[in-house]
Amino acid sequence: MQGTTGQDFYIFSKYERKVSAIAHGSGLLIGLPLILILGLFVGLPPAFSYIPSVIVSYMIARSFRRRRRAWGAFQGMQASVVHLGVVSLAIAAQLLGSSSRPSQFLYMAGTLIFLYSVWGAWDTLLGQDFRYIGINSVLQRVSESNLKRQERRRGLFRPYRTENEDQNEQTHK
Repeated sequence: MQGTTGQDFYIFSKYERKVSAIAHGSGLLIGLPLILILGLFVGLPPAFSYIPSVIVSYMIARSFRRRRRAWGAFQGMQASVVHLGVVSLAIAAQLLGSSSRPSQFLYMAGTLIFLYSVWGAWDTLLGQDFRYIGINSVLQRVSESNLKRQERRRGLFRPYRTENEDQNEQTHK
């Protein structure tokens, strides 16, 4: 987006845009190389090699949630659900056998959803508010309720505690 002075301005921070793009593109950045490496050298099925992309995108969503960044948390949550869908389709196709017609359909659907997530990575990198068709309204409500929940914080040598306990400790000092 360009302003009237010719300078770029974005609604979301550069950090939030980049990390959200990594969450959406984790299938391309992490999953695809692991599929190639683990599939060729170890013989691991593609469905299981793609699982780290789900974990990475979820961890990004959690990180934004801890920082109370609503847009980043929502984008990371969307990415993790979409990547989980790709993994589910790939596992179902693997269980059906690679030569059956339903298996080929599931692989094709997983590939199309994967490409859709790459589109999401590009849009979020450019600062657009990307929303997946079909899941955005449900995940928006989940993300909003997650942001309202109290986050448990943990110190290095202390057990888990809530933010309210941190504030009480600071006021008593």
